[in-house]
Amino acid sequence: MQKKRSIKIISMVLIFVLICVSITYVKTGNKEVLATTKEFNTENLQNNEHMHVELDNSGDKVPVPNGYVGSKARGENEIDTGYVIYEGEEVVNDDNVEEAQKIRNQYVWIPVPDASTMYGTDENGKKWGKLYNFATSSNDPNYDELTGAYPLNWSENDGIMQVINMTNAREPDIAISFDRDNKLKMLEKHIKGTHDFLLYLEQDFNSMIKSVEKYKGFYIGRYETGNLSKQEACVVKGNGDIAQQTWYTMYKKTQNLNDNSNDVKTGIIYGSQWDRVLMWLVESKNKTKEEIINSKNWGNYKQVNLNYIDNSGNIKNKGEGQSIRLSTGVSEFTKANNIYDLAGNIDEWTVESFNDYGRVIRGGFFAADNGSSSSRNNVYTVTTNSYNFGCRAMLYIK
Repeated sequence: MQKKRSIKIISMVLIFVLICVSITYVKTGNKEVLATTKEFNTENLQNNEHMHVELDNSGDKVPVPNGYVGSKARGENEIDTGYVIYEGEEVVNDDNVEEAQKIRNQYVWIPVPDASTMYGTDENGKKWGKLYNFATSSNDPNYDELTGAYPLNWSENDGIMQVINMTNAREPDIAISFDRDNKLKMLEKHIKGTHDFLLYLEQDFNSMIKSVEKYKGFYIGRYETGNLSKQEACVVKGNGDIAQQTWYTMYKKTQNLNDNSNDVKTGIIYGSQWDRVLMWLVESKNKTKEEIINSKNWGNYKQVNLNYIDNSGNIKNKGEGQSIRLSTGVSEFTKANNIYDLAGNIDEWTVESFNDYGRVIRGGFFAADNGSSSSRNNVYTVTTNSYNFGCRAMLYIK
């Protein structure tokens, strides 16, 4: 009898240990959120009318939207180091990857174990993006020691989120001084005015969050958005047409990157998505929280020395003290988990609103002495047309 009881106790202990091994906890501020491993997150993932399942090098499932393929090229086929998808049906492998990088739109998968780290719901039922400050240390009770993140302009109690200051950073919302009919008429045909645009922003944000909850992640443009002066924008390597357009022009062109697909939605990246990417870079051990806050070790800033490939295919050097705006993806120095130029090169517009006149730009730019991938600049209006300002696209599956 005693022997049977001992065997039973040992069995229970082993089961408990196995459960503990298969579950991790992600601390968000002072609240511990249960987060399963990526295998458990995707084990029930199946093909549907919008996407098909592919496997990365570790055998983990990735939702790849219809009309795209997961890369089979070396270094591009692992979730933890940046799983890359290419627009089109042709397989991408070591033989054709260099050409594919220059001509086919590319995105990198960003895993999100818990979507509640990206959004909250206010007392009226509206969903708001959760935006974050980043620091190496903080006395904020919600400070996350791993990623260095803590809430920016919001609080949450008993599941109810509150935006603290409606003139500070927030999303989704309008910049009412400029989001007027004469600007909005260039966007979607059904947007007739400010109220329509606010509804459109809210509906798109809600759809993005719904997709993140369903598929456990979203895609970010691998490169800064190119061909901004052309009719059709692109997300490819070696493109230098990445700035000098207003936020409205960039917003429309990134919306049209999906080529009217019924399977995906594209657009300018949300601030909450940008912050999630930074957290993931730390979680995946590609960067430290110190490198998120001070990004001189991986960003194109003025006081940084780096090598890059020019338009003729020659290796060039940009020395300390030089300010050079680079074409997309031409320096391996600026790569983080297969995403290029998230730090430096050009300031990148987001959907995030500030005050009643502007949107927030992120990451810093090539003429700044040094910079931070987590930095925010909000002193510019959405009609600013600058050599320094571009944008980053995002993609989510419907």
